[in-house]
Amino acid sequence: MTDSKIDFPLTGVIGIVDSSVSQLELAQQFGLHCVEIRADLLHSGAGMSDNDVLTVISAAKVAGLACLYTLRHEDQGGTFNGSEDQRVARCKQALEAGADMIDLESGTDAAIDMLQSNAPLILSYHNFDSMLGATELAKLSAEMEAQTPAAVKIIPTGQSLADAAMMMAWVRGAGSEVKRIGFSMGADGALGRVLALTCGSPITYASFGAPVAPGQVDISMLIERYKCMSMTVDTRVTALIGDDASIEQFYADQKSKSDSVDTTIGNVCVAFTIADASAVEKWQKELNISEIIRL
Repeated sequence: MTDSKIDFPLTGVIGIVDSSVSQLELAQQFGLHCVEIRADLLHSGAGMSDNDVLTVISAAKVAGLACLYTLRHEDQGGTFNGSEDQRVARCKQALEAGADMIDLESGTDAAIDMLQSNAPLILSYHNFDSMLGATELAKLSAEMEAQTPAAVKIIPTGQSLADAAMMMAWVRGAGSEVKRIGFSMGADGALGRVLALTCGSPITYASFGAPVAPGQVDISMLIERYKCMSMTVDTRVTALIGDDASIEQFYADQKSKSDSVDTTIGNVCVAFTIADASAVEKWQKELNISEIIRL
C-alpha cells in the first residue's frame, strides 16, 4: 500500500462528534488522532448554530485532533435539508475554520463544486438498503476514483461474512493515488470496521455513544480489545473460533497476562462463532486473516 497524492491527515479510529463539544474530551481520553464533526447532527440534535459548529472545529484543532467535516444531506442518510449552495458555503467555512477534510457524497452538486476547487475531500457513497455486486462495486469505485479525491468511501449494507470479505478485498485493492475507506453496514459488517485498518484503510469509524450507523463497534472495544490505534497493513490477524464462554475466557486471559499474547499468536485476535467457522475458512484470504484457532 502506497501513500496517496496528499499527506492524508486522518489516521486510526475516527470518533464521531454528533451531540456535544464535550465529545472532544472523550476523543482525547481515548487517545484518538482525529474526529468527524457531524455538523448535520449537531444542528438537528444538539441545536447548534453554524458558528457553534465552527467553534467545535476550532476546539478540535486546539486539542490537537485532525478534523473531518461532514454535513450529510437528509436524502443521503443525514439530517441537513438545505440547498447544495448552502452546503458548499458551509464546507468552505469549515475548511477556513481549520477542518482538515470534508466528506461529500458522490454525484452531488456540492461534491462536484468542491472537487473543482481542489478541496481535501473524501468522496463517499452509502447504500442503506443493499450490498453491491462485484461488477457494480468495481464500476462505482472506478468512476469515483477518476474524480481524484483524496479518498473514496463506499459503505453498502451487507448480509453475510462474504459481503464483509468483498469490502475488505476492495479496500486492499487501492492504487497509489486515492485511498479507499470501506466496509459493509449491518451485524456481519462489524468485522470490516475492525479489520479495515489492516487492509489499508486510513481510518475506521466509531461513535462515542449510541451507534449512528448499523454495525458500529463500541469505541472502547476497538481500542482496547482490537488495538485499532496501532493497526497497520502489517498487523497479523488471528481468527478465534469458539462459543461465547471460551471467547470471553480467552480475552480475559489475554488481558491478565503481563506480557502480551500478541507475540505468540498474532497482533490482534478477532472472535467468530462456531457457526461462522466455514465462512471464515472460505474467506480467510479476503479478510486478511493469517491464522485460525479453534478454542
